[in-house]
Amino acid sequence: MPPVSFALRCSREIFSAEEIETLERYGGQFEDLAAGRRPARTPAQQRFVEAAQGRRPPETDYERVWCKYLARLKWESDPRNRAAMVPPRKAHDDREDWKRMRSAAWGDAMRRARGLDD
Repeated sequence: MPPVSFALRCSREIFSAEEIETLERYGGQFEDLAAGRRPARTPAQQRFVEAAQGRRPPETDYERVWCKYLARLKWESDPRNRAAMVPPRKAHDDREDWKRMRSAAWGDAMRRARGLDD
């Protein structure tokens, strides 16, 4: 019986095909290790747990992709970022409406980037 694929709980848009494949194949094991449901039996697994918990920077490809996944989950959980994930509304062939929408979106993004919109 083939192993069950790990279901990503975030958008896949920032992940490469290789990263998605790694997450789908090993995500359950990564999650269990990071949460302590599976004991770290090797030094590599212990380093993975430390990287997943933010106690050390990720060094291996597995550590990097899992930390990237965790960061994406955190980013998507912020309500301010959910609006960025919604496809932009289309104007009715009116260039001025499009300019206003684009200007407003850009202004919001710049305020968030500068930390002024908390």
